Amino acid sequence: MAFDNSTSFTEIVDNQINPYPIQNINDKEINVLMIAEKPSIASTIARILGGDYLINRTEEKCWCYYEFDGYFKNVSAHFIISAISGHIYTADFPNDYQSYDFDPKELFDAPIEKVESNEDSYLNIEWLKEISEGIDVLCLWLDCDREGENICYEVMHNVLPHMNQKNYQQIYRAIFSSLADDDIIDSFNNLKNYPDNNLSLSVDARQIIDLKVGVSITRFLTNNILSFLPEDIGNDCISYGPCQTPTLYFCVKREREINNENNKYYKIYITLKSGKNNSNIDICLDNEFDNLSEVQELITKINSMKRLKINNINSEKRIKPHPNGLNTATMLKISSLYLKNSPQKTMDLAQKLYMSGAITYPRTETTYYSPSFDFENNLYNLNNEELIDYVYENLDGINENGFDAGDHPPITPLNIPHNLNKKQEELFNLICDYYFASLSPDLEYNSVSYEFKIGNKVYNATSHIIEEEGYTKYFNFDLKDFDSWDNILEKNKDYFIINATYDEFVKDDYISEAELIEEMEKNKIGTDASMSVHIENIVKRGYVEVTEDRRLIPTDLGRALIEGLENVEPQLVLPKNRAVIEDFVSQLAEGKKTYKEVLDHAINFYKEKYINLENGIDEIYEAFRKYFELGDDYYYY
Repeated sequence: MAFDNSTSFTEIVDNQINPYPIQNINDKEINVLMIAEKPSIASTIARILGGDYLINRTEEKCWCYYEFDGYFKNVSAHFIISAISGHIYTADFPNDYQSYDFDPKELFDAPIEKVESNEDSYLNIEWLKEISEGIDVLCLWLDCDREGENICYEVMHNVLPHMNQKNYQQIYRAIFSSLADDDIIDSFNNLKNYPDNNLSLSVDARQIIDLKVGVSITRFLTNNILSFLPEDIGNDCISYGPCQTPTLYFCVKREREINNENNKYYKIYITLKSGKNNSNIDICLDNEFDNLSEVQELITKINSMKRLKINNINSEKRIKPHPNGLNTATMLKISSLYLKNSPQKTMDLAQKLYMSGAITYPRTETTYYSPSFDFENNLYNLNNEELIDYVYENLDGINENGFDAGDHPPITPLNIPHNLNKKQEELFNLICDYYFASLSPDLEYNSVSYEFKIGNKVYNATSHIIEEEGYTKYFNFDLKDFDSWDNILEKNKDYFIINATYDEFVKDDYISEAELIEEMEKNKIGTDASMSVHIENIVKRGYVEVTEDRRLIPTDLGRALIEGLENVEPQLVLPKNRAVIEDFVSQLAEGKKTYKEVLDHAINFYKEKYINLENGIDEIYEAFRKYFELGDDYYYY
C-alpha cells in the first residue's frame, strides 16, 4: 500500500468504514471479536470478562485465542478475544528507493508504503484475516495512547474486509488505563465509538517526517563521511534523527560548558566545639569560592582565630511542596538517579509491571489525580490505610500543581505483585514510595542562618531544620540539603574552632540521564513513549558513552557530528526547531491542523536544510577532520 505526502494511512482506512451506521444492533445474536495489543493483555481481559464461561483455545490455535458467551449491548453474543504483537506495519520507502546510490534529496518527495514491521507481522495479518470471518462487531483493546490509536487502524485495515457487513455500529474502542478487574469491566461497559482519527493521524505524520528526514540526511552523511572514518568506529552509517540528534546536542552542549569555564568551586567547613555538651558541630559557609588561593588563605585565617562568635541568627519557616503525580519523564529520571537504570531498561520494567496488573499505564504526561479515583480501596490494597483520610480531606491541595494532559492518570501502583525479579521489585517500590509521597503533606522546615565575622568580612552558615517531615516519610531521597545539627548555636556566644577544611566541587558535570530527560521534556524532544528510545539510540550509535553513575560523555564521533551540522545548518541540531514540528503534530492530534499542513511544513523545512548541507559539505568534512585522521581528497556523493 503506497501513498504520497498528501495521503495518510488513517484516511485510507477511514474510507473502509460505514460512515452512516445506526446505533442499535438489530441482530438477535452476534459474534464479537476483541483484539488486544499483546497476548498477556488479551489473557487478562479474557479472564475478567469471560469468568467461568471462558474457554481457552490457545493450544488449539497458532496464536492467543479465547472464547466465551455473554452479552454485548444487551444482545446475545459469542466473544473471541485475541491479540497481535504491537505495530503490524511500519512506514518505509518502496524498493526502488532503498539503494544508497539513489539521490537522498529525492526521498523528501518519494512515495511511502506500509510494510510488515517484523517477522511476526505476516502471522498477525493472516491470523486477523482468519478470525475475522463471520464477525459482526470489532472491539479494539489496544494501548490507550497515540501509538495504540494508530495500531487500531492497522487492525481495522485487516479485519474490516472480512467481517459481516452490517448497517449498525460495528467498531468500538475500549478506553482503559490499568488491567485491574474493575477498570476492565468499567471500560467494557463504557465503550467508545471508533478510535480517535486525529491521534492516529498524528502518528502517521510523525512516522513520515522522521522517516524522510532521518533516512535522507543519514544517507547523505554516510555517503560523504563514513568511508573516510577509521574502520574501528564500528558504525555502518552516520545516523541522523530529528529527535535523536538534538538529544545528542544536549550532551555536547554540557561538555562545552564544562570545558569553556573554570568549572571548579570550593566550600569551606568549620568544626566548632560546643561548651554546653562538649560536642563537635560542623558548619559549612554558604559561599562558593572560585579561587583556591583565596580559600587556602581564608582557612589559615580561620584556624588562627581559635574562637568564632555568632553575631546574629535569622530563622525563616519554609515549605517544600510534595511531588505531583508520577508521569513517564519523572519515572525515567528517578529510576536513573536512584536505581541506576537506563531509560530503556526502566520502560521495559514498567511495561512488565503494567502487564502484570501492578501499575497503571506507564506512558503518560499527566500528574493530576482524578477526583473520582478510588483512593480508599487503592491504598488499602497497598497496605497504606493511614493516608486515606488525609487524601480525601486535601485532594484539592494534592492536585494544586498537577497537570492534566488528558491522556492517562499518573503512574499509580495498584496491587502488591508477586514473583517479581529484583529489578522489577526495586522499580515497583520506587513507584510506590513516590505515589505515597505525592499524596502526603508538604515538608515543613526552618531555614536558620548564622552570621559571624572572619577578619573584617561577614559570612553566613545556614542550617535547614525539619519541623514536619511530610512527604519525606516516604520519599526522602532529596534531603541532601537538610541536616540535623539542630538550632544549637546561640547568638553572642563564642565557640572554639577545632579545624577548618575545604572540599572541591565541579559546577557542571557531564549531563546525567535524569538531566537529559528533563531537557528533552522541556524542549519537546520526543514523547513520553519515545524519549528513552532516543537516548538509547545515541548510546548504540557510539555518539556517547554512559558512566556508572548514568552520565553521558560524548565521543569524538558524537562531537564531530554535532559540530559538522552546526557549521552548516545549526537548526538541524537545535532542539527548538524540533519543538516547532512537535507542536504542529500535537495540533494535528487535537484536530487544529490538517495532516497535509503538518507534512508540508515539516518536509519543506527539512528539505531546505538538506540543500544547505549539500552546499556545505566541505565544512562538515572539516569538523570531522578535527577528531579523525582524514585524507585531503574526498568527494561529494
